[in-house]
Amino acid sequence: MAKTAFISYASEDESVAGTISAYLEQSGVSCWIASRDVRPGADYGAEIIDAIETSASLVLVLSEHANSSEFVKREVERAVSKGKPIFSVRVREVVPSKSLELFISSAEWIDALQPPIEQYLGRLADSIRSAAMVNASPGIARPAVPPSGPVVPRLDFQRPVMIGLGLAVIILSVLLARSMMSRPALPAASSAPSAPAPAASAASSGAAAPDSVPADPGVVLSSDIRATDPCPRSLSINREMPTPFTCTCSAQATTEPGVYGTDVYTDDSGLCRSALHVGVISSQGGSITVVRGTGRPLFVGSTRNGVQSFDYPASQYSMEFKGAAPPPPGPGLCPGNLAVNRELPTPFTCRCSAEATQSGGAYGTDVYTDDSAMCRAAFHAGKIPLTGGTITVLRGAGRALYVGSTRNGVQTFDYGASRSSITFR
Repeated sequence: MAKTAFISYASEDESVAGTISAYLEQSGVSCWIASRDVRPGADYGAEIIDAIETSASLVLVLSEHANSSEFVKREVERAVSKGKPIFSVRVREVVPSKSLELFISSAEWIDALQPPIEQYLGRLADSIRSAAMVNASPGIARPAVPPSGPVVPRLDFQRPVMIGLGLAVIILSVLLARSMMSRPALPAASSAPSAPAPAASAASSGAAAPDSVPADPGVVLSSDIRATDPCPRSLSINREMPTPFTCTCSAQATTEPGVYGTDVYTDDSGLCRSALHVGVISSQGGSITVVRGTGRPLFVGSTRNGVQSFDYPASQYSMEFKGAAPPPPGPGLCPGNLAVNRELPTPFTCRCSAEATQSGGAYGTDVYTDDSAMCRAAFHAGKIPLTGGTITVLRGAGRALYVGSTRNGVQTFDYGASRSSITFR
């Protein structure tokens, strides 16, 4: 099936490429990524060529590994030869090699150097959607319209139509002005005490609400919202609104992208998708009750119930859901890397899943760059088995050089100067 974006990356960048792909697909941009989409037993080269030709664009994950990858160079070259738009996401502080620069010098660049990478990907999704709509050909996938709303059509009227509309506006303005001038003056405000209010409120009697909120600062707005009312996109829409807050998620609302944390989430996460991630509703939606919480220095993502959530640094607002299963006792899940929040105090103890020990790139031996995949580095260092476990990480000073090696079946890589490092107890 044709896709909107082909993800081109070096094997060492598989983890970040997967994160980019997951975010884009949550945003309505279908992706082709080799780690998932190459069919077992199929000719790898033929699969790549077919995927590039049927995709609307190519997303390049630019790093030192991409610079030295012949596969990446050939994929980009093929995409350019087919007239595909190229979008480069620079995930390491490198300049493109000469062989890549030849093809991407005029491409749109996005620097995604500081975590979380998701903060840069909304712009990427918008750019890909725009390019795909303009350049789509038969057989090439157009991106889905994002759930935030329909595309507003352009008003490409002919000149006579525009003149007619202008005259209509002028006439209506004159009539409105005359109507306002002919209105009787409002009676002067009386200094006498006002009559007591009727027992029944306007809301309960079915009377229409006023068009505007009274200017009196003492007026308190009603917060009576029925549990059957639809949920907002996020709880951050009104941080003064009291909780517990109950509302109803539609099936579509569970697809809203952007979830940060596990069990406890940032309050600007997609409300209904977070509820699906934590397991209080299914993908068909349902009623949820959310509770506002205090800030945290770190929110760690995970994959649950078919939803990928992401790491996020310190936020002063959080939220949880009533009815969710309590988290397991002991340390929480480890973030992808310690660079997600360089203000996080260490020693820091957390729990690595089996999946985390097998994904991501690590740089160094015994001492690693702080943006190394933390659990992968801990497995390389021999602190945990492949099945995961609890680790304690310490932050250290930067180094001028990190030298990679092969240990415990894991290959780590060389890296130049980095301002912060990590070691394990």
